[in-house]
Amino acid sequence: MVVFHPLRPEQLEQILEIELGMVQQRVLETARGQFLFRVAPEARAHLLREGTDLKYGARHLKRAIERHIVYPLANLLATEQVRLGDMLCIDWDLSEERLVFHKEGEGAVLPVVTRPTQQPGLQAAHASGGRPVEVPATAAAHELKTSRQ
Repeated sequence: MVVFHPLRPEQLEQILEIELGMVQQRVLETARGQFLFRVAPEARAHLLREGTDLKYGARHLKRAIERHIVYPLANLLATEQVRLGDMLCIDWDLSEERLVFHKEGEGAVLPVVTRPTQQPGLQAAHASGGRPVEVPATAAAHELKTSRQ
């Protein structure tokens, strides 16, 4: 008999961190969508409320992230409200009880993403809390533009 123990809050936060990092990686790998985002603590708490429970743990977290983060980001990208180098903040609006997306910066320096097979083991920028991690390449969009002139 296998006994499963409920996940602790810090474990759920770590799972959320990993999943958001994977979304950021997907964003950085798109040709037109290289932008960064960060998720404020209140928005993180909302995602954890929506995507976790005692019985199933974090099984529904991916679905909550897709519904509340990925789909709205895709819409912003498709309508050209977010562009290469933008920095988005995703926060929880208590009065409207929904996530809100706003730009913190435009035209920021971003890494040029290469295929994982070319440089194995590298990770995308990690946008939570503004703390960067190892990124796929060191060339930046701005530097690339100025080097062509």
